[in-house]
Amino acid sequence: MTTTHRNAFSNLTPEEFLQTFINEARRIAPFSSCSSLQSFIQQIVFKSSACWEDKYREVERLTGPLTPTQYAELIVSLKNSIGGDFSVVSSSDKQVMIHANRCPFGTLVHSAPGLCHMTSSIFGGMAARNFGYAKVELRKRIALGSDSCDICIHLDPVSGEAALGDEYFSDGHQVIAEVRAPNELQRIIEQRLHALWTNDAGSHELSRISERPRLVAESESMRSLLRAVEKIADTRATVLLTGETGVGKEVLAKSIHGMSSRLQKPFIAVNCGSLPAELVESELFGHEQGAFTDAKHQRQGRFETANGGTLFLDEVDSLSSKAQVSLLRVLQEGRFERVGGHQSLTCDVRVVAASNRNLAQLVEQGEFRKDLFFRLNVVPLYIPPLRERVEDIAPLVKMLLERFARRYQKPVTEITPAAMRTLEEYHWPGNIRELENVLERSFLFAEEQTIRHISLDLIPQVSTADERTVDLRALKRAAADDVERRILQDCLDRNAGDVHAVADALGMTPRAVYQKISYHGVSASREAKPNA
Repeated sequence: MTTTHRNAFSNLTPEEFLQTFINEARRIAPFSSCSSLQSFIQQIVFKSSACWEDKYREVERLTGPLTPTQYAELIVSLKNSIGGDFSVVSSSDKQVMIHANRCPFGTLVHSAPGLCHMTSSIFGGMAARNFGYAKVELRKRIALGSDSCDICIHLDPVSGEAALGDEYFSDGHQVIAEVRAPNELQRIIEQRLHALWTNDAGSHELSRISERPRLVAESESMRSLLRAVEKIADTRATVLLTGETGVGKEVLAKSIHGMSSRLQKPFIAVNCGSLPAELVESELFGHEQGAFTDAKHQRQGRFETANGGTLFLDEVDSLSSKAQVSLLRVLQEGRFERVGGHQSLTCDVRVVAASNRNLAQLVEQGEFRKDLFFRLNVVPLYIPPLRERVEDIAPLVKMLLERFARRYQKPVTEITPAAMRTLEEYHWPGNIRELENVLERSFLFAEEQTIRHISLDLIPQVSTADERTVDLRALKRAAADDVERRILQDCLDRNAGDVHAVADALGMTPRAVYQKISYHGVSASREAKPNA
């Protein structure tokens, strides 16, 4: 359905459209009592939208509340007058659907996706004034890479309950933009996580044994984290999650994916630390048939399978230097080649990386590329350890006990105050993962329906000066480096420092041998220059 009512704004130019905001800002600034810049801008948008609505009413000679059809014609004609290509898909008492093939802001909207929220406020403000309520759901956005925009304005609170969007209310005098309550945001994120979990489960059998994901965010630090997730989820920005092991980085990565418009696309998780160094690039970028001994068939990598969706790279700090270079290129250009291939492939993948080590410190130590760090660290999100959010322990315990009761068909549902104090006062070096293990063990050994004793005594204790856990991956890397250093030094000694002879003996190129010599700081008895 296309609109024919354009008379009201036939002479409106983009400059005049923006001038309306400026005029309203000057008018209300001396009398505004807004506590933040955001609320002040919102007030300007609402006042401006009222001016445009009055203009439309005057030309169309309308009185009283607009009908959904009139409202739809109003917002479409307004947007099209300043260069948009909007059309009405449908309108009813419950919702209005709008489609746009062109954004009036042009390419500017790609670098300023916040302009979409200005449109949301215009549409929402007008709807709230006429229908009392509106929730504006931006389903597809040109600003985020879609070829068009799909906007649904819910006019009924019940039908819009499950939708994700900004809410607007009118008390008969003024329009109010609703800030989502933390519990409401938590509920919506959980719904999205459950949708992902259901899709991942695949078979009915797996669905029965899987555990529906839950979020616990009673602490202010976790609530702030969820608010940050809501703000950045539907952007293209790369996210770097940091925090100790066991804090739930993958759950947060899935929350980011679930709250974005990529929800229906793949979420692919890769633990970089569990992959052998020689297979990392094949795993991420795929390989061509015959690329190496066991490459009997062409294979797609994780970037290809995640196309259109989100790729979660856990323990990204464990990537080799070569893999870091390849990852940097795909983040910069969106292009890569399969191992053994020459064809440049493109992909649209949102990357969420995670590390429990300090990447900035690794950059200073020369163990991680600075340019890659900057590419990953566009939106840094720190997940606090459990000991810093004690308020979350009790609801976590309640959730886990319910889960164990279902899993084991055992009615242990309570925990004594003394046992809860034990949990709240413990340091939790393993965070939520450790809490789950400890509580599950205590649940299984409980002789009554109430847990009275927490089995902390079964946890191996690691004694260090600063009470940090041992980084096993770092220990393994140090041991491997030590073995490699000894082999290299021995081979250099046996070949009198002849790098070419060492390269032949170890099955490496001379340049690679020089890189190893530099990395390990070993000495050769005579110099030789690497081939260019």
